[in-house]
Amino acid sequence: MPDSHPLKTAAPDPLNEETYRLLVDSVRDYAIIMVDPQGIISSWNEGARRIKGYTADEIIGKHLSIFYTPEDIQTGKAEKELEAAAREGRFEDEGWRVRKDGSRFWANVVITALYNQDGNLRGFAKVTRDMTERKAAEEALAQKAASEALSRRAQEILEISTPVVQVWEGIILAPVIGSLDSQRTQQLTEKILHGIVETRSTIALVDITGVPAVDTQTARHLIESISAVRLLGADVILTGIRPAIAQTLVHLGVDLAGVTTRSSLSAGLRAAMERLGMRVASTDPD
Repeated sequence: MPDSHPLKTAAPDPLNEETYRLLVDSVRDYAIIMVDPQGIISSWNEGARRIKGYTADEIIGKHLSIFYTPEDIQTGKAEKELEAAAREGRFEDEGWRVRKDGSRFWANVVITALYNQDGNLRGFAKVTRDMTERKAAEEALAQKAASEALSRRAQEILEISTPVVQVWEGIILAPVIGSLDSQRTQQLTEKILHGIVETRSTIALVDITGVPAVDTQTARHLIESISAVRLLGADVILTGIRPAIAQTLVHLGVDLAGVTTRSSLSAGLRAAMERLGMRVASTDPD
């Protein structure tokens, strides 16, 4: 009977050393090296040269700890990784490594223990990948998340530090603590306007006792808030005008004409209640 498969090919030869070498050198994104049981480098591929900067002639015969940071060398990190690979058969980790020029890169490292048929350790195969770009992206995302969390926290603190409360029917109070900038002024104005509308108040007490100092910018921000409140038909009584702040306002030429001012919150509240037609009487029998 004729052979139905007249064309036959010989089985491929086992992978010889030259073919293996070509295969390893063709991998340019991974550093693939061989080390003996003591950690001495015995082979070096093109990917290792591209990632770490050394040529084969420069690095073969050196201990693999040459790629580790000074702090990791002191703790014997390289030796511990080899011990773990020999014990478990495989070790994987990520961390900083050092190039020939001294720069650091974030590396993913896989170390595989190589044993012969008798179970004797012949050495290790170590594969390293440069993950610096991924590490930078992760850190950027983490920094962005931290920044956003900080902004949210700052906003929460801002809202807490600028409360607006109704102290009497028709009167709301906005105590200002700390310096006023554009953001805080906008927050203060929005909360006062919202408070006026929500409580149907006609007078807003703005107390600046907690403002450490008043400069041109702070005064301008106060006037902006007062003007916005007036557009709703409400009046503003500015309290907490200490002598030093009064002198500063005069020196700066800040025009507070038409704005009712009082030196203390209690005096401001009394003025507000009198404006609403209420009389504050003392309960002291004397």
